[in-house]
Amino acid sequence: MDKIKVMVLENDSSRKMELENILSNIEYILFSQDAETHDDVMRILDIDDVDIILISNSFLGDGYKLAEEITTEHSNKSVIILEDEIKEETMHKAIFSGAKDVVIRPIGPTKLMDSIYKAYELNKKRTEVHRDTSVRVKRKSELGQVITVFSTKGGVGKTFVSINLAVTLSRETKKRVVIVDLDLDFGSASLALNLQPKYTISDVVNDIRNIDPDLMESYLLTHISGVKILPANLEPQMNEFINAEHIQIILRNLQNSYDYIVVDMPGRFYDPINPAFVFADKLLMITTPEVSTVRNIKASLLTLNDLNYPKSKIKLLNKADSRGEIKAHDVEKTLSQNIYSTIEADYKGVISSLNQGIPYVTKNPRSSISKGFKALAKKVTDNTVESPVAK
Repeated sequence: MDKIKVMVLENDSSRKMELENILSNIEYILFSQDAETHDDVMRILDIDDVDIILISNSFLGDGYKLAEEITTEHSNKSVIILEDEIKEETMHKAIFSGAKDVVIRPIGPTKLMDSIYKAYELNKKRTEVHRDTSVRVKRKSELGQVITVFSTKGGVGKTFVSINLAVTLSRETKKRVVIVDLDLDFGSASLALNLQPKYTISDVVNDIRNIDPDLMESYLLTHISGVKILPANLEPQMNEFINAEHIQIILRNLQNSYDYIVVDMPGRFYDPINPAFVFADKLLMITTPEVSTVRNIKASLLTLNDLNYPKSKIKLLNKADSRGEIKAHDVEKTLSQNIYSTIEADYKGVISSLNQGIPYVTKNPRSSISKGFKALAKKVTDNTVESPVAK
């Protein structure tokens, strides 16, 4: 285990002693010199190899202000804020100060050490990425294409389409493909690929002031297909601290290093995910031959029209069921829009694929569904402009 050097910045002597007692029992924790003034802190950070700085929210009157100064001048060091209670204002202040985490008093040893270790590992990973130029992402003159997969009707298979389209794009084009799971409340794209997230979108947001394409790479999971993925949060309560500006920065950085960015969306419109609509080169709207789904899609199209969303970006993806009473031409007529592409339905096969964490196109490469995804990928990579309006 690496030795981790910690600086404790706490005005209250009893609280400082409590922290030091907790940390002194951990064999791999080392303490930096004591600092009581602003000048002491900055001098020690200049000469001492400190890894983690624990800062009380009230240290020197405003711990957040000092945290921002430290993270600006010493980006190789991680700050953890010690707070009395968690509020939305608290988390916003922590994020904008550059802090990696907020630990709430009373401070438990397990929670404190988990926070210190995670912050240390994140910083170590970032340092390795920047030091090793062999893993640096090559910049491209053209931005990557964003394909946003959306439907306001639940259960139509947004995640299924996202992962299988991404895997097909990677296989057919041999180019760089990444999935962004923006279903922030119930995202399961990583689970559908049988991947266990080490980092999630919240980790990126916590490091948003330092993020660039190289650092972004360190937060992505890699699937055996070669597709990368940025997972949604494991704890939905963290989503309230993610805003549209964060998503815009994330997508722009991914566009600078990936050829195709497939965005798996939630089933609703709301502000934080708006950049996924704005940045989309193609907005794949999933519909099925069911009255409730078609009604939902029609309402979504009206909403997008009210927002003056470009109709040329909207592409209807029909999940067809040959046994259904509603046919493709009925869907087109009702929605006044041509179907862009069609994927056949195989409910048992889809469920089996998701449960096993194996993409359908990998498990059943010669199936009609896999051929449908291949045709969809071909259309996605073809920049020919098609009329979105049904005749």
